[in-house]
Amino acid sequence: MCKPMTASERFENFLAGKPVDRAPIIEWAPWWHLTVARWIDEGVPAEKAGYEALQEYFGLDKCIQSAVAAYPHDILDTVEYGGSIIENEDDYHNKLKPLLFTPPEKLFSEEFFANLRANRERGDTLQFFSVEGFFWYPRMMLGIENHLYSFYDYPDLYKLMCEDYANWLIEVFEYLFSRFRFDFMTFAEDMSYNNGPMVSKDIFDEFLAPYYNKVIPVIHKYKVPVIIDSDGDITLAVDWYAGVGADGMLPLERQAGTDVSVYINKQPQMAFIGHFDKMCLKYGEEAIRAEFERVLPSMQNGKLISSVDHQTPPDVSVENYRTYIRLFKEYAAKVTHTNKDIKPCKVFEE
Repeated sequence: MCKPMTASERFENFLAGKPVDRAPIIEWAPWWHLTVARWIDEGVPAEKAGYEALQEYFGLDKCIQSAVAAYPHDILDTVEYGGSIIENEDDYHNKLKPLLFTPPEKLFSEEFFANLRANRERGDTLQFFSVEGFFWYPRMMLGIENHLYSFYDYPDLYKLMCEDYANWLIEVFEYLFSRFRFDFMTFAEDMSYNNGPMVSKDIFDEFLAPYYNKVIPVIHKYKVPVIIDSDGDITLAVDWYAGVGADGMLPLERQAGTDVSVYINKQPQMAFIGHFDKMCLKYGEEAIRAEFERVLPSMQNGKLISSVDHQTPPDVSVENYRTYIRLFKEYAAKVTHTNKDIKPCKVFEE
């Protein structure tokens, strides 16, 4: 009998279009706290309530996130949710920039790297790294409303912020990925809503694409796949992010009308994580199996790693979630990529 793959080997082969022993079985997003509270009431031990512990409890491939931001998070406490930290370029230079861009050697301890390596050696854990993208990061600084006006009112400030941020990210990536190769990384964007992207293709090309084109080649140098995290309908955005070298997207929310089979046909080199409709979980085995039947062809014919298309809601009983995991394992075993010509993600192109 062949030795089972490690989580990292399986994930890399899957994205490279190579044979796997089965598909990855992951939940990339933490469960809602209300969901966890319900499951504890239904018999899940309280000591298993943490994100990593729950993954082990349910028998998932563990998937652990590390993240860093350019700013200290306590500055967000100075404004109401969605409010502006800065209003203009003077604010950026004098009020905000002195607080930004901690040198990477001060961000990551030796203990941090030791834990990463220990997880890798154990073989049961995927590890991914996350930063804010070039839509998300300015929004956090400018506020939700001012951010959308800034493309017209403060275009030079927007580009200056992204240029400074991109330069810092390159320092972070060079420092971090030269010491440990993560299984993948994500850029948090949430640039789309249920009717599509919040900006036009022209705005994307002018205000976001130059900075992705600057940083993604640095990431790919270390063979780390780049996944874009955006809620909503990404049907248009898939092509935009493919154009700047991204290797995939998540979570492909079904309630926003996403269809991964369309994306696989349009961008066969890309990988996708999520897309399993979380709204069906409360209805039990028949509905859960029907949803797996829907996504199975895309898992087999492309690079869809099925996963709940965002956090599992609190209307899902632990019994139904256990049914979901049992069926997940059944359907993951049907995906081997041994008889299909699957195109590799850009990062793994020969």
